[in-house]
Amino acid sequence: MIRQVYLNLLTNAIKYTPEGGEINVFISKKDDQVLSQVSDNGYGIPKAQYAKVFQKFFRAENIVKVETDGTGLGLYLIKAIIESSHGKIWFESEEGKGTSFFFSLPMTGMEAKQGEVTLDS
Repeated sequence: MIRQVYLNLLTNAIKYTPEGGEINVFISKKDDQVLSQVSDNGYGIPKAQYAKVFQKFFRAENIVKVETDGTGLGLYLIKAIIESSHGKIWFESEEGKGTSFFFSLPMTGMEAKQGEVTLDS
């Protein structure tokens, strides 16, 4: 599922960064957490819309004009994946200068949920 998190963040960074822009990925370990950062120098998110970024079906006003495709579900879903893994997700952005998404996950990984099928059976 974490692959989907990276896939969504990287796809968004590529989609919302003009040609010739830059995208960076950083992964590090701090204490018992793995920290990841996906940054771009693309269009950025308007400050007035920060509170809506992880809401279902949200797409920033400045992006809808640039990229018409998209459901507005990607960030909502990756937030659910991260939080169900006992992690945290947040971002920093400045319109016209780019966005950085960060997430942290415990080194212990996801806990098995009752009733899930495993390969150990």
